[in-house]
Amino acid sequence: MTISKTVIPKNKLKINILQIGIILTLWTFLVLYPNPYRFGVSLYRVFNPAINPEAITHLLEDAPEDPQEIEKYVLRTIPYQFDWQTYGVPFYFPKTEEVLANSTGDCKSRFVILASIFEAKGISYRQSFSLSHFWVHYDGKEENSIEMESNALLTRNDEGLKIQLPQEDIKEIYEVLKEGFWDYMPLHRKILFILGLPISILISAFLTKKL
Repeated sequence: MTISKTVIPKNKLKINILQIGIILTLWTFLVLYPNPYRFGVSLYRVFNPAINPEAITHLLEDAPEDPQEIEKYVLRTIPYQFDWQTYGVPFYFPKTEEVLANSTGDCKSRFVILASIFEAKGISYRQSFSLSHFWVHYDGKEENSIEMESNALLTRNDEGLKIQLPQEDIKEIYEVLKEGFWDYMPLHRKILFILGLPISILISAFLTKKL
């Protein structure tokens, strides 16, 4: 009695793995960004922040003159809230008008409001972006463990853009990203995210059979 063995060609196995990877990537992206526009516009605004001094004119009445006090004022005016809670996605770079409409947001929201006020008042500043944080740097700013010049990956001022190797603590990056991307993700989105792999395998198996 002979027992036949089913041999899967190596090239077909590679195709299946590639299919699963592509399907899983698309699934994950759509779970995180049902509206892909918010992802694309956020990437654009990392390099072109939607700072608008004209939108914050009503804030100038209460905003102090000292840069440090202005920053404290913005932190009070825009209570911190993760993008999952405000915009329903893990990462979104809002316009100044959107921040004002929501009256809340994360570091990116506070960033555009503070930068807008500085521009309205003619205060010199530098845009600073690390792997986990966005902030405004100015003369006299007191640095902390997160907002340090050495942590910045990108800095930009009137003279142009500067890229450097960030010295940010890897553990701190992980904790910030985990909290913002996973901990505050809605439960139903977490379930869909976890189901991505088995669903991708099933779809790939169906497509392979059809081919």
